[in-house]
Amino acid sequence: MRKSHKRSAFTLVELMIIVAILSDVLIVAMPAFLRARNLAQNTKFITDLRTGTAGFEMYAAENNRYPSQAAPGAIPSGMNPYLNGMAWSSTTPIGGLWDWEPGAGSPLLPVAQLGVSFVAGTPGNPDDVRMTDIDTRMDNGALSTGGFRKQSDSTYMHIIE
Repeated sequence: MRKSHKRSAFTLVELMIIVAILSDVLIVAMPAFLRARNLAQNTKFITDLRTGTAGFEMYAAENNRYPSQAAPGAIPSGMNPYLNGMAWSSTTPIGGLWDWEPGAGSPLLPVAQLGVSFVAGTPGNPDDVRMTDIDTRMDNGALSTGGFRKQSDSTYMHIIE
């Protein structure tokens, strides 16, 4: 006499229902996840920008001048101890490279600027909406005025003085 073994398994319909439910959950959760990730990246960027600003101001207070200009992503000479806790040479939390431009601006009103430069056309570069959100949290919410400004299509700067 043969014993029959009954195997239990999901039917195709049950699997399709599970996939549909998981898809719905993903569709609902993904925008919230992306907003939370962008908020965290923006907050880290603002924190690093403030850390860098404080470092350059401290350097200027101790040396009676700002350090000389360096290429985007390169630490200006003498700034290593002042930028402790900030990944200057790495990509910023929102993409792009940190950039230091002392004496930038008009010849009549030179200003020291700390900012971020983006290679134009690189995927993931922030748009003006994201940068306006950062500006709103730091300054006045207008990229054309205030302490945090858009310099070009690929450069945003925080004016130190």
